Amino acid sequence: MPHLSKSEIEEKIRTASNFRRQQKWRIVYNALVDPRTAAKIAKHLGTTVRMVHRVVSEYNRHGAAAIETPGSGGRRRSYLSFEEEQALLEQLTPAAQAGKLTTRIKVKQAVEGKLGHNVHKSMVYRLLQRHKWGKRKPRPKHPSSELDEQESFKATFEEQVRRLVEQREPEDNRRVLVMASDEGRFGRTGELSSCWCPPGFRPTIARQQVRQYVYAFVAVAPSLGMMSSLVLPYANTKMMNLFLQQVSLEFKDYFIVLQLDRASWHRAKQLQVPQNIRLLPQPPYSPEVMPVEHIWDDIREKPFDNRIFKSLDLVEDTLCDALKELINEPERLQSMTFFPHMRITF
Repeated sequence: MPHLSKSEIEEKIRTASNFRRQQKWRIVYNALVDPRTAAKIAKHLGTTVRMVHRVVSEYNRHGAAAIETPGSGGRRRSYLSFEEEQALLEQLTPAAQAGKLTTRIKVKQAVEGKLGHNVHKSMVYRLLQRHKWGKRKPRPKHPSSELDEQESFKATFEEQVRRLVEQREPEDNRRVLVMASDEGRFGRTGELSSCWCPPGFRPTIARQQVRQYVYAFVAVAPSLGMMSSLVLPYANTKMMNLFLQQVSLEFKDYFIVLQLDRASWHRAKQLQVPQNIRLLPQPPYSPEVMPVEHIWDDIREKPFDNRIFKSLDLVEDTLCDALKELINEPERLQSMTFFPHMRITF
């Protein structure tokens, strides 16, 4: 059989559809274009001497056709084409987006309805894997939240901030800083979470309901990777006044626009808002637009999950350590909290 030229073999190496075929063409290149012993070629390419002998022999007898064979792997037989599988999954997408495909049985039933006969569960798993479907835990959403209102809030966020900035005194030339504030409750009983363990074993964790809590108050400045925090015994107007005073002092060189939710102590008549702070309430029932929620998720996942605490003092110490750790890692804090709608400049 006629051999390919050097440039043709180089093109075959460059355009090979998979690593195995590319490796075969490299063996041919090293054996015929840059002749060396089979042992040296095998060592250079990270393969075996036997593989080198076999590829060269087949190429000498059958030419390029010996290399371009489809090989032993791949998908030879299928009930549905890739496009038919894609069309079937598109029909299931609305149910998937609504969180209704909780088990692979429903996908299996849809496939069997399409084919008119039973299929093995492994076929369904391979189908889902081919189309990059995965099983994911849904994000929680309050029944009363309004997605349109959230999108409107994010779209008009910069305009709302500018209106609040216009309220400051004319001689106040401090730099504007956009922050977000929230409160998180932490108690002696942590949440139960999935954890890694060896096969055939399921952990057992002590669990009891102890209704003793402390509250973490946090205000984060995502653009700076900085935050202010207090651990307080209650979440009420008095505690909020203390926290606002601390934020005002810690960021005294800034005029602060503070995004927060609509908790009662954020709207109380007794609330004392410092001169360099303006409050920007977010839509009701919308934790999705609050950056500090990611801080609560991070803290609860690491030092608090799967634990019970013997005292409230231990809860406070653990919470303070977690907050200090975040304060000392500004890049991680920024990556968690710098939401797109807050990326505005003045």
